[in-house]
Amino acid sequence: MRGSDRGGRGAGGGLPAIGAARRLALCSTLRRALWLWIVCACAAWAGTAGAADAPLRILVLYSNAQPLPANVELAEAFDRSLRTALPKAVEVLSEYLDDPRFGGDAYAATMTEYLRGKYAAAPPEVVVAAGDPALAFWLHQRARLFPHAPVVHAALTPDALRAIGPLPLDVIGTPMDVDIVRTVEQALRWQPQVRRVVTITGSSAWDRAWQTRLHRELRRLAPPVEVVALAALPTATVLERVRALGADSVVYTPGYFSDGDGRVGTPREAVTAIAAASQAPVYGPYLTFVGTGIVGGVMTDFTAVGRVAAHAVADLLRGTPPQAVAVPRRLPVTLHVDWRALQRFGIPAAQVPAGAVVHFKAPNFWEAYRQWVLGAAAVIALQTALIAALLIERARRRRTAAALARSEQRLSLAADAARLTTWAVQPPPAGRPAAGGGLAEGGLPGLGAGVSAAGAPPADAPAARIHPADRPGVEQAVHEVLHGGGELEVEYRLVEPGGEQRWLMARGRAAPGDRRQLLGVALDITPRKRAEEQAAQDRSMLRHMMRVSLLGQMSAAIAHQLNQPLAAILANAEAAQKMLGRAPVDTAELREICADIVAADQRAADVIRRLGALYRRGDLAVAPLDLNALARDTLDLTRTELLMRHVGVDLALGAQPATIAGDRVQLQQLLLNLIFNAADAMADTPEAQRRVAIGTERVGGEIHLVVADRGPGIAEADLPRLFEAFWTTKTSGMGVGLPICRTIALAHGGRLEASNAPGGGARFRAILPASPAPER
Repeated sequence: MRGSDRGGRGAGGGLPAIGAARRLALCSTLRRALWLWIVCACAAWAGTAGAADAPLRILVLYSNAQPLPANVELAEAFDRSLRTALPKAVEVLSEYLDDPRFGGDAYAATMTEYLRGKYAAAPPEVVVAAGDPALAFWLHQRARLFPHAPVVHAALTPDALRAIGPLPLDVIGTPMDVDIVRTVEQALRWQPQVRRVVTITGSSAWDRAWQTRLHRELRRLAPPVEVVALAALPTATVLERVRALGADSVVYTPGYFSDGDGRVGTPREAVTAIAAASQAPVYGPYLTFVGTGIVGGVMTDFTAVGRVAAHAVADLLRGTPPQAVAVPRRLPVTLHVDWRALQRFGIPAAQVPAGAVVHFKAPNFWEAYRQWVLGAAAVIALQTALIAALLIERARRRRTAAALARSEQRLSLAADAARLTTWAVQPPPAGRPAAGGGLAEGGLPGLGAGVSAAGAPPADAPAARIHPADRPGVEQAVHEVLHGGGELEVEYRLVEPGGEQRWLMARGRAAPGDRRQLLGVALDITPRKRAEEQAAQDRSMLRHMMRVSLLGQMSAAIAHQLNQPLAAILANAEAAQKMLGRAPVDTAELREICADIVAADQRAADVIRRLGALYRRGDLAVAPLDLNALARDTLDLTRTELLMRHVGVDLALGAQPATIAGDRVQLQQLLLNLIFNAADAMADTPEAQRRVAIGTERVGGEIHLVVADRGPGIAEADLPRLFEAFWTTKTSGMGVGLPICRTIALAHGGRLEASNAPGGGARFRAILPASPAPER
């Protein structure tokens, strides 16, 4: 408007001209208002449409100026951690109070109006107050700004929190502390000659707060040292004083924003100048000072401050109430040191405590080039291992080839010595007849080189000489292996052209590369089969001889059992003769005498029949048999013999029939041998204790036949050899009785076990498979 007035006056125009100018200005204002309304309407519509996609806004208010290193580190850590913790779009807005350069009520009011106007259209969801002045400002001006936005404070000192007092429930955070006492104590340990601690602070409110804290905390040193405070001095004076310090002093300073002359700077700038001029080691409270020349200090990393604040903000943005957000009570403090400063003041590396963080340490050769050295060593080791592996593989191949040649030679010699023959069987191609060639043509001996898909040999094969009774089994076995996999193992008879029969055993499996081809060997087992037949005949003869031997032992019992019925027959016959000499003849009594003679004769015949069965030889005749009845019959045969040996019998037979499928003669032979062995074992036992226990019991699907004695038992060392052929402990024994008994049990599908009874003596248990009782 001022420009317009000047233009009108300069042109020399009157009132009409001024009215026209005003009308033009008014029209222009109206046009601008109309466009502004249209733009606002579009913006409102766009804001409504995109509200759901608007990013979450966080306002970070820093106490100091933007270039402050602490602000930079905190901002980077906060932004990185927040974007990692939240998948949503986040917009971090930063503002700086620039304290202590600017301050006062007027400045606070100006900043409040600025922030309210700037963020009125897009208020922040959460406010972060970084530093003591930022939180104090926001708490005073919060009602005029964004009272409903929760506040997270960061990088606040415990003194500032205590000065503020209780915080509102929606103001949360973790204080940032440093440990002044631990820092000075560590300095005194490194340099025991120190007698003075020099503190340096400035003239601003922040500097004065630090001076108060240093004065309070350094009084806690034990033992106490002299504390010299250089506060609110000009920078030139401070530098002159620290240049004059000797080895009996150390410096602790947080830096300052304003010196005694009112010059304003940053604490890092002040500390850099002090460390460069000081002849004594300088320590400080902030990690951003490391690298300026100070030795170090026990401090908190601003990166950790930003990370903790970001996690608290992320929880608030997820909807967690401020009171429920878990914030640490304290941040960890760690000793940080500058390696170059340690070297400057002669502090040995060995005196640096474990857990301290050492900065700017010049790496040695290993530390600098460790990855390269390890990489080169790995490459060399890999090449060496590869060369060694190739050499080993070459040597292994040579050894394998030599071993294979030796193995083939030995296999050839073994095959020749064992009279082995190799063979191969493969189904012929479709539509092509199989050619039988027998052994000469490489096929299964007697079956030919080829078989049909069904496994049958060709009808015109000249080598089809397998015994007719064995041919179906051989063909079935070949068919199953060809079509189902597995291994072939079959024994069969081969009929020679002259009619002689030979036994062969063929074993084979599918070829490694062709599952439809069988490869194997054939062995002539005719001598073995003949030996097995002869052994079976010998065992049968041996069992027969044993039964004859047992009958020899029972001769007295046999004579006694035959003597009783013969004596009864004689007595009855003599009585009948006398009755016939008297008259009248009592026919009824004579008839009774004749019945007694017949009964006694039948008893004698039964004894002779049972003995005859033991004398006879024969193969296994399996039939349903009750072991209880067999035990009673066997005791009838042995009762007299046992009486002569003064041996009693305890019979404990099961209430139900102990029915099995077996050969009566062989099982009676087994029982007789066990009974006589028990009697022999008690030859030296007192007569009153000579008892043989015989019992049967059903256990599941088995019948147990038990014979036990009260003799000395079996020595533990003799138990493993008890059933060996021709091994015996008897002076007159042959060592074949128990092996034969075991063979009989095995032939019946059972087993024979021997053990020592708990009360003394030996116990033999024949375990045989049970079968249903025979129908009556």
